[in-house]
Amino acid sequence: MSPDGGGMSEVMKPRHELWLDGPNYTADAVIIDTAREKILLIERSDCGQWALPGGFIDPQESALTAARREAAEETSLDVSGGQLVFRGIVDDPRNTERAWIETSAYLFDSSADHEVAAGDDARQTKWFPLADLPLLYASHQSIVERALDTIVSRQQFVPTKDASYTPVHGGHMKYEKYLVAAPCGEFFAKSYSGAEMSDEHVTYLQKEAATMSHLRTNGYPHIPSSSHMHDERTLLMDAFAPHDGWRWRAHSESLDAYIQDSLAAFAALEQMPPPADVHAIPGSLAIHFGEGWHMHDADLPTKLQPLIAQLRPESQRTAAQLLDNIDQLRRYVDANPLPDSFVFCHHDARQANIAWHPKHGAKLVDWSWADIGRPGSDATTLLIDLHKHGHDISSYRHEVNPAHCITMIGFWLEHASWPIAERNQTIRLQQLASATAAYEVLESL
Repeated sequence: MSPDGGGMSEVMKPRHELWLDGPNYTADAVIIDTAREKILLIERSDCGQWALPGGFIDPQESALTAARREAAEETSLDVSGGQLVFRGIVDDPRNTERAWIETSAYLFDSSADHEVAAGDDARQTKWFPLADLPLLYASHQSIVERALDTIVSRQQFVPTKDASYTPVHGGHMKYEKYLVAAPCGEFFAKSYSGAEMSDEHVTYLQKEAATMSHLRTNGYPHIPSSSHMHDERTLLMDAFAPHDGWRWRAHSESLDAYIQDSLAAFAALEQMPPPADVHAIPGSLAIHFGEGWHMHDADLPTKLQPLIAQLRPESQRTAAQLLDNIDQLRRYVDANPLPDSFVFCHHDARQANIAWHPKHGAKLVDWSWADIGRPGSDATTLLIDLHKHGHDISSYRHEVNPAHCITMIGFWLEHASWPIAERNQTIRLQQLASATAAYEVLESL
């Protein structure tokens, strides 16, 4: 089908073209009666297809307010609350290379007992059983699947007053982490406290929740079976608790199984379609280059000398060799542009973000950095991390992507020269150690 809807009959084409070049922002309402397993849909007057209630966002109007307004205008139903389940570009037949729809879809709980009446752009409105949906307009089917995934996860993990919270330590981000034991089961909670929370923090959590939901609805098995935003600041997911046999570090006696299971998870991820969700966080590729080799910091060796002195003697020698060859590595980056095709990557595939079980394999968490990237990026990141922690990866050197290895060397070196974060005094030393380990892996190829 062509971007402007070619291939559809004239009867089925939406009549209105998009008004603005670039993104045209809309909001959709996913209204579900969970008890009766029904969803409220409208029949669009412009093309006759069934769809979610929704429409364009008015100036100075929030997406959530627009979703509620459109629900009232098109179904006569007033909805409250609303949980974001999708935000991004949709496959709308009105899209062209110059103009496209970006929507925000919110899940609302309601009752099918409420009377509804079609209005505005809706020809009719009707409650449909979730098990018997009609063909839906544009990308609305995938949005509904996201909403249903959210409902299932929300029903599985519900914190209660009698739940117990055990703090989990580690990591350098500002969020608080807990293992939560509740009557409904055990789960992991990641949250920002009120004083520390910012719009960027919220966006990171929303990105994680949206990415895992997207992957689950596309059949990807190497993630938590349930995860959702409990509220604006809290992400809940499966616990993968150590007392249930899950390991958060590789062990020498099971290293081959750990690596092979992780590589299988990465290979399957590269076959997944990237999520369409648009976030306020820049893509990982842009960050890796923009905050790495592209900064061209001539004073980098001088800035890193105090940190180099804190490394082990053998690592100090490697760091010195790395800095001696930094111009050669930078020339390699300049002479080798990014490829034309990419795959979906985790982009933070360290041991700390992989739960491994001898029977259940590898599960990936912390999807804040997920983005398109070079094939083999995640395998490369993990093998560098394993080498950094003293594991023998010689049998898996063929899995390393040298270009990604060099990209990460530049990123880690540059970040290691930044001011030390007060909340984590060791992060810069760890970044330098990662760059040194990556250089050792590169030299071994």
